[in-house]
Amino acid sequence: MISVIINGICGQMGRAVYAAIQAQSGAFSAVAGVDPFDSTSSFSCPVYKNLDEIKETADVLIDFSVPATTPDILRYALEKKLPVVIGTTGLGERELKLLRSASDRIPVFQTGNMSLGVNLQVELVQFAASTLGGSFDVEIIETHHRKKVDSPSGTALMLANAIASISPEDEEFVFGRHEKNKRRTDSEIGIHSVRGGTVVGEHQVQFIGNDEIIEISHRAFSKQVFAQGALRAAKFLVAKQNGLYNMKNVVAEHDAASRLFSLEKQAVVIIRSFAKEDSFASRVFDVIAEHGVFVDMIACSEPDEQSLSIGFSLNESDLSEALNAINELTRNGYGCTIRTRDDLAKLTLEGTGMALQHGVASQLFTVLRKENIHIWLITTSETRIEFCVDSIHALRAADAVREHFQIG
Repeated sequence: MISVIINGICGQMGRAVYAAIQAQSGAFSAVAGVDPFDSTSSFSCPVYKNLDEIKETADVLIDFSVPATTPDILRYALEKKLPVVIGTTGLGERELKLLRSASDRIPVFQTGNMSLGVNLQVELVQFAASTLGGSFDVEIIETHHRKKVDSPSGTALMLANAIASISPEDEEFVFGRHEKNKRRTDSEIGIHSVRGGTVVGEHQVQFIGNDEIIEISHRAFSKQVFAQGALRAAKFLVAKQNGLYNMKNVVAEHDAASRLFSLEKQAVVIIRSFAKEDSFASRVFDVIAEHGVFVDMIACSEPDEQSLSIGFSLNESDLSEALNAINELTRNGYGCTIRTRDDLAKLTLEGTGMALQHGVASQLFTVLRKENIHIWLITTSETRIEFCVDSIHALRAADAVREHFQIG
């Protein structure tokens, strides 16, 4: 269970985070809240006026307050060696500099928007901007409830910066056009704020060209999407080393292993050759191919002065023919030992995020070791890990891997 301190607990987002924690009892616990406007009646945890009054220990601090409190939050987090999730928007360069400095000593998470949907929107507008080039004008319109203080929203700035980051030109952010009595320039990104009612948050990016408009929009209908994102960030952060992280890191880790497939009736052949020539491997696969046998996974060790090891997987029904082919080599004077294992299943773990983080294979080995499941053969690539286990253990292996990597 991850224990959480909520700074700004009496605000709308603080209450949403608290409610999300209560809804996930067993995964998170709110051990304390901090808010100068103390309203303890609706919270089961103690609520303090300031951070220094806190008596409880925690795994992570989640902040949804105001930019002015950022220095005090980071001071407290540094003193307690506490990972901190900053969900407060409207941060200036001073606060961002403090975050970067603190991240050298503690894990820090900061983003302009905690919603996974908004972060996907950022990726989409970047792709659109790179595709459309300078032939389309860009306008961003953000709408929020009447009580929102900062303008434009942090998300609007995040979207504008994402577009500007891939532009070959220096883009100019234009905030509204009141008394701006001149024509729009090619390098402008217009940003407009609307405030009213109880709108949770809407962000619309318009790419306006000749005779056509492309719109990429996101609408949040509840603050729970941001609260759930904050908890996801907190879970991500507690296991991380010092550094500055954002929602891209969370998405990449979530997608590190997003799919798992299983193929039954597989076999593995392990050959240890005592031939000193490294051409033995090519001879093995040449003769197997001549016998019409299809090989799947291949693992090969670097030959030394005494031996060379080759392992490969294949369909169980082809095992006999593969052995006949290998025996042709042994009859021609190639000394080797052959081990086979049939009644196996091949599991394939895939995810684009594997290319963005370390230790996915290590996690896989650990998961299977805890289940006492032996891997007979394994191969990896940038976004895929394939491994063979006994068929009798395949379902248990798949369940353990899915649970660990949170694969639906």
